[in-house]
Amino acid sequence: MLQIENKSFASDALEDAMRLAQIKSLNSFTFSDCLQYLNYAWRDIYDRMAMIDDGYYGINVQITQKLTKLPPFVKNSVQIYEAQSPVDSNRLLYRTSGPSDMVAPRTYKISGTDLYVPDVERGRKIWLYYVPMCKQVFFTHHNRDPKILEEGDIALQRNNVYNLYKVKVTVSDTEAVGGEAEIDITDTSEPLYKVDEDGNIVRYVKKVELVHRVKPTVTEDLSENIFVESEDELDGQWYITFISADYPYIFVSYVHSITGEHKSGFFDAEGNWNEYNPFNFIGRSSDVEYISCSWNDKTGLGVVVRDYNDTYSVVEQVDGKSTTVKKAKIKELGWTPDSVLDYPIPEMYRYLVARLADKFSALNESNVMGVQKELVESRFAFEAFLERDKSSFKRMVNVNLPTIDDWL
Repeated sequence: MLQIENKSFASDALEDAMRLAQIKSLNSFTFSDCLQYLNYAWRDIYDRMAMIDDGYYGINVQITQKLTKLPPFVKNSVQIYEAQSPVDSNRLLYRTSGPSDMVAPRTYKISGTDLYVPDVERGRKIWLYYVPMCKQVFFTHHNRDPKILEEGDIALQRNNVYNLYKVKVTVSDTEAVGGEAEIDITDTSEPLYKVDEDGNIVRYVKKVELVHRVKPTVTEDLSENIFVESEDELDGQWYITFISADYPYIFVSYVHSITGEHKSGFFDAEGNWNEYNPFNFIGRSSDVEYISCSWNDKTGLGVVVRDYNDTYSVVEQVDGKSTTVKKAKIKELGWTPDSVLDYPIPEMYRYLVARLADKFSALNESNVMGVQKELVESRFAFEAFLERDKSSFKRMVNVNLPTIDDWL
């Protein structure tokens, strides 16, 4: 069975661009440089795409106040119009006003991030159609050539300090008094998830809280946000195997009770989940579990994981018998996830790779003819084929069939 929905990641674009620019080593440029060049090129292409056809990412939102502060994620306004609905009625477009007609009907004024529409207080439904700011893309540092560590090179590390709070974990343990126990996650001898010889779960994380470091009575329950609940018991459950705090992030790893698959990621200060997918570029999901976590925006490094998709066999003595055991390789990687590039046409990714390759070859003080040729060709393809509407009156189309007079 062939996979027809191939995904392109940010690390794919960087690798393709370096190969096109004939860069021999993937670590020729620093993480911060690559991140900047990647986002600069992606943002320029995104903005050019919005100029050609704003419908790919355009958003309609109703204006309810005559003076509105535009949020930072509003890149550019496209239309301000009056309509009962954005899709089921005609649009009456508004025009920008000047100093002498700011309160005139059907006008608006944008000054910086201030949007002034006086008709809102006159009982009319006003809508703002805008293009949002493109999302920042990230890539996982060293996911193409990770540093392989030996089993004894690094130990399990968990941190419970989260700014003014500490992470408090309560586990359900059949061996504990009352069936529950409060454990210190910095004590790595206490596992968060344990299974007996018969495969029965004897310990799992039941509750996660933030407790104030000065006033222990001030707590915040994170269980509802941090737990992954399955509606059907046949689908199994995701249990926490690792949790560590490094403000403003909380790094978490899960294991599935049936498949044994792992997934990892981190929660930011707002509680948003960011999945960690360093090896998804190979075409299958990453099966990694955190061992040690920290973040560094400059180098991009700071994470050590077990990669269960990459194992090796060792011979161990169990009850006096030699047994072959498979173990996951330990790898040191970057802490940022690998962003999936969402683009409407393949030419957009091709143009991104060419732009990056042109930047890399210029920084390397080389003039690669293949880069210049690909840049011209990809730009033409992007400009010519991005817009989907080729049926409007942009070409001379003969709509009248020939008659007998044309043959006389």
